[in-house]
Amino acid sequence: MKEMFKGVISSLIATGMIYAINKVCELDFSYPLWIWLSISVGILVIIYIVQKIVICYKAKNFMLKFTEGSFGDSYIYTWKYKRNRQGQYSAYGYEATDIRTKTPLNELQDKKKFILGHEAPESTIKMIIQLLLITNVDKKMGKQLKNVIEHLYWTEDSSKHALLH
Repeated sequence: MKEMFKGVISSLIATGMIYAINKVCELDFSYPLWIWLSISVGILVIIYIVQKIVICYKAKNFMLKFTEGSFGDSYIYTWKYKRNRQGQYSAYGYEATDIRTKTPLNELQDKKKFILGHEAPESTIKMIIQLLLITNVDKKMGKQLKNVIEHLYWTEDSSKHALLH
């Protein structure tokens, strides 16, 4: 009820302001329809280009910071990004490549040290990286993909079940 009251009051205020502005600034725009259509299409194109630039900027910033991580209870992996628009795990024109464990596997499998973790398949790592990139750049997609990412992390957590791959 409170929100409806606020909505009615704000719409009355906006209507009054528009009426007052139109009375004070009576402008006569009598341009042909094709000019108005051209202006409208131009504004839409500019908005689309600005959105693309913002997304590319967010993606590049995230890729600079997100170059290592572990998934579930896997080893810590590092990777680099390579420009690839056609790849199966490509997001925003980039794909994670050169995926390797942060510490070499021969050191991880040393009998004198006990290190928790396991190897994860490269395809799973690429998929998780791709989804995390998408969710951090586009917050709306983050809400939709949250369950998928949680399931992938659960898949890689051998403390909760036997590994699924």
